[in-house]
Amino acid sequence: MIRVVLVEPEGEYNVGFVARLCKNFDIDELYIVNPKCNIVNAESFSAKGRDILENALIVNSFDDAIKGVELKIATSSIADTKGDILRKAIRPWELNDIIGGKKVALIFGRESVGLTREEIAKSDFLLYIPASKLYPTLNLSHAVGIVLYELWKTKDSRKMKVTSESLVLIDKYSKLLFNLIKNYEGDLSMYFALKRALIKGVSDEEEARTVIRFLRKIYTRILHQDKE
Repeated sequence: MIRVVLVEPEGEYNVGFVARLCKNFDIDELYIVNPKCNIVNAESFSAKGRDILENALIVNSFDDAIKGVELKIATSSIADTKGDILRKAIRPWELNDIIGGKKVALIFGRESVGLTREEIAKSDFLLYIPASKLYPTLNLSHAVGIVLYELWKTKDSRKMKVTSESLVLIDKYSKLLFNLIKNYEGDLSMYFALKRALIKGVSDEEEARTVIRFLRKIYTRILHQDKE
């Protein structure tokens, strides 16, 4: 199940075009966070995607838009900045190996400034569409179209390999381990790197459960030593 999330979109034409794209590629849900444009006027740009726009859920916060999903994938035209683990990004063609049959939110930011670092930090992965270094920033609806097409190409081959419960536990124990060893704010990059590596790396549920047991044992051992 795929949910497209638009965060504070500013252009009525972009919102309309995105609704049309959601119709083109059988997207299940469209969420719009605190829109900065007139949604009713956007309908004139949506063609046969008008029903998608009419049924879109308008929410007041980023947190409301990502409730109920198993995997959150933010997007940005700024990626792979050296020394900034938060900006380390996957590419559109890697999506199929990551999402499987999970309930996923694809999150697109404001036309003017994109997503904030806080919003990216609340996501599980950052996705970047490679483009010219001279001008890498894509129009919002164009970016949505590229990502949705990549998913469409592999739609029939996606299978649920790892359950949502296991993903939650991997995130939980990654965070618990981080909280035990962190010394300063910069250590946060270790948590992001560990969580992303584990989610991308596990190939099936059996493997995921083995990783979770390993993380739990490490956490328990460190916690026990600290109490001695």
